[in-house]
Amino acid sequence: MQTLIPQPATAPAKPLGKTGRVLGFGLTPLALLLIAAGLLMAIPAFFHIRRIGFMLGWDALLALLILIDALRLPRPEDFTITRSFIDSPQLGQPTRIELAVRMESDAVLDVRLVDDLHSALVAAPTEQRLEVFPREEVVSAATIYPSQRGDFALGRVFLRYRGAFRLVERWAAAEPVVKTLGGDDPHKPQRVRVFPAHEDSRERTQFYLLRARQIEMQKRKLRLRGGGREFESMRDYQQGDELRNVSWTATARRGKLVTRQFTVERSQQVWMVLDAGRLSRTAFEVKRDSTEVFAETTAEREAAHLLTVTQLDQAATAATMLAQVINGSGDKFGLMAYGRDVQQLLPPGAGASHVRLMIDLLSQTRSETSEADHLNAVARLKTAQRRRGLIVWITELVDSAGRPELVTAASELVRRHLVVLVLLKHPELDELAARTPKTTSEMFHTAAAQEMLERRRETIAQLERQGVLIVETTAAEVGMRAVSKYLEVKASGLL
Repeated sequence: MQTLIPQPATAPAKPLGKTGRVLGFGLTPLALLLIAAGLLMAIPAFFHIRRIGFMLGWDALLALLILIDALRLPRPEDFTITRSFIDSPQLGQPTRIELAVRMESDAVLDVRLVDDLHSALVAAPTEQRLEVFPREEVVSAATIYPSQRGDFALGRVFLRYRGAFRLVERWAAAEPVVKTLGGDDPHKPQRVRVFPAHEDSRERTQFYLLRARQIEMQKRKLRLRGGGREFESMRDYQQGDELRNVSWTATARRGKLVTRQFTVERSQQVWMVLDAGRLSRTAFEVKRDSTEVFAETTAEREAAHLLTVTQLDQAATAATMLAQVINGSGDKFGLMAYGRDVQQLLPPGAGASHVRLMIDLLSQTRSETSEADHLNAVARLKTAQRRRGLIVWITELVDSAGRPELVTAASELVRRHLVVLVLLKHPELDELAARTPKTTSEMFHTAAAQEMLERRRETIAQLERQGVLIVETTAAEVGMRAVSKYLEVKASGLL
């Protein structure tokens, strides 16, 4: 989505610090090596004092060259830095960033750049080396993998450039600013928003969209008049028509009974409900798609392709994926994210702008440290959605000896709506329960895991008896399973 790509930011470079214009210089390793070579010339002076002149002459020549090299260096203000995003920043997805350097000077310089990005975007800044020509824009590209959702401030771009003799380098920094109609604030850093992954597995999403359209075409062929409450047309009254369908205003105008015809609703309303309570902070490691590097070892490749995400991150990605399929199938979708209170509430809608708005809200959703209030969320949802709809609820079961609050909330919601409860499970708990204990400590751990799984199965069975549809899945497959269940419900005509 092009609209989610941040705007380019531009700024001229400035000397570092208050004394940077005078003291913002440094000697290069070559200059230090030449100075060390001059010190070696002092060795003959221990035997013949007049030979000290060789060292002094060498040092005077070197000092002159260093001074000339420093004076010929362009001012920091001659450099203009532009930071541009080629892709929209998405959690765990490759995002390309370009740094463009333009110099208003007649020299050809060796420039080193360090982009001070937020730690949520890149683990450690890397140095990029460019050869900059007079009045020509030179571009350096880098790929980052954002590790957190939300808004983050981008730091400055630091420059180090050397003169023709490679003896002196100067230090400068630029703080790119986005051009706005209200003017630029040079003291305010550029900010970028990291969204849930909404372009991951495009081929798989396209397959789901194709299947959703096939289901919609089949339902249109089977659609019969009179079966729903969506107005279609009017006709003369016939024997057997219900009196509640008579249009009395049209009857008064025509002088005879006129009946309204209805059809099955062409679009259903689907709500995606995300639990942002304490359990949503649970972290997982998932594999991401990234380019393999030549001569990369297996251990290095596996480490580079792993991304640590939270349960809420995966739920947000699943909601985005589901929203795209729902929008492509002709239905409307809404969003609710809640913890102790409702964080985000988006009424049902459709279209690309509605998808963008939902992605924007999901990027601002945060996990809370306290338990989520499921009953409060259900009360708000029942008020927002009075007509029967599909509720896709992504949450987790709290291990409790009593009746979990989630069961009470889902039982209240299923009276009016069709509820699909997507429950995230932990494979390590199944492995622990199936493990043969070898020590007393392992025996207690295995028994506790088995008890937790047994209570979970009883709770799920209780929910299913009340009419709640259950989907158990891992964090890596939550998006695929949620979309598959939505298509299954749509194909079965349960709404």
